[in-house]
Amino acid sequence: MGAVAAALVGVVALAGCGLAPNNNSSLPGTGAAPSSVAAATPSGAGTPSATVPIPSPTASPASALDPVLNPVTKPATSHSAAVAAKVASAGTVKGAAVSAAVMSAQTGKLLYSSGSSTGLIPASVTKLLTTSAALKLLGPQHHFRTSVVDASTTSKGKPVHRIDLVGGGDPYLTATKKQATLPGQASLQALAAATAKALKSDKVTSVRLGYDASLFPGPSWNPTWPSGYSTVVTRTSALWVNEGRLYGSEGPRQPDPAESAAAEFAKLLRSYGIKVSKVSAAKAPSHADEVAGVDSLPLSKIIEKLLMASDNDAAEVVARQVAIADHKPGTIANALNSIKKVLTILGAWTPGTKIYDGSGLSRDGRIPADTFVKVLRLGIDGDQPDLAPVFTGLPVAGVEGSLKYRFDEGKLAEKGQGLVRAKTGTLTGVHSLAGYASTRDGELLIFAFVVNHAKNDYSAVAWLDRVSAAVASCGCAS
Repeated sequence: MGAVAAALVGVVALAGCGLAPNNNSSLPGTGAAPSSVAAATPSGAGTPSATVPIPSPTASPASALDPVLNPVTKPATSHSAAVAAKVASAGTVKGAAVSAAVMSAQTGKLLYSSGSSTGLIPASVTKLLTTSAALKLLGPQHHFRTSVVDASTTSKGKPVHRIDLVGGGDPYLTATKKQATLPGQASLQALAAATAKALKSDKVTSVRLGYDASLFPGPSWNPTWPSGYSTVVTRTSALWVNEGRLYGSEGPRQPDPAESAAAEFAKLLRSYGIKVSKVSAAKAPSHADEVAGVDSLPLSKIIEKLLMASDNDAAEVVARQVAIADHKPGTIANALNSIKKVLTILGAWTPGTKIYDGSGLSRDGRIPADTFVKVLRLGIDGDQPDLAPVFTGLPVAGVEGSLKYRFDEGKLAEKGQGLVRAKTGTLTGVHSLAGYASTRDGELLIFAFVVNHAKNDYSAVAWLDRVSAAVASCGCAS
């Protein structure tokens, strides 16, 4: 019984016994009642006070107590056959390969399974694995720091003032403060202002600027991505602003995000009165003193923002951070190995799971529905509280994020509006949905549905909405 529930039971017991709080300091600390108390004499009365005997209270039998609150009970557990009937009510996707699973969040029991151990192309639901591993290794309050360090040297006996802009892998670093969409989001503008102030205090008004994005070595472009993806994902960099995007989440990207960020930083420094004579790539000295720095949003907020918008760029950065947190260089290969390692330790990595990136853009990846429901359950497991942002970051059906314009095709799908929370996945011929919903019985059900090779993409999306709404409307315990 929880502490709150126990306290409420105690209050109920006292009320049933006819006892009330008492401020009489003469009562023993054990709570035993005295055999008599002095009756008060009315003001001005000439008679002395009398002693009135008070009988000791006797507790009423438990059966005579009137309950104040219903007892706290666990929600009923859904029956597998009833869940299967609900899934069947959504129909099927003709000609498609489907991996499907529904699990009870409270027991971990798999209530429905159809091809759930078969790995299919997952698309963006891959982000659930990436974010869970990052939260486990780094914790929800972790920040990524973008810094400026003193890299000054001497030449022919004269000081050469050089500062290096060092990327810390903040996926949501912006160029200006106005571009921030969340409180606490770091910007180059704030960093430039702090840097200029520090330089001026040291009587320095002219510098060379180096930029260091070496935190993420290796290829910046995933070899399993086709070149056509260049309008939906930026070359991954530990130093960029506005995710290397020129106009928005879809459209042209900066060919060299770190170089572009450094050019923007130089421009901002000049606006604060610091002359920048040269901008070039550099490797910051390992023990250089920090001139100024800005911290990213906490990882919990980064994860929520990433999942809500299904942000490919941020997901690739977070994947590299998993490798670094695992004490490996931040390469693509190390990121994938570290994600697998963490989820294997947590018992969520199942046979047939293969990943090739952190975002799910790769068509080479294969993930079974079994892996997704196990990963999602980690977020509500009392043993893994750090993973909760994965649950809180999932969009609400028909309300926000990548599900804002979903769940509006038919009466069954509409039942999921406001109830289903899930991560979407979409590639040509690939559609997936993994999330959770609280049923009419009060049970939390976790689900994952992955569809490949559907003859009609629209029908596949419509089925995903229907089947997850059917799970949400389940009264499957009776």
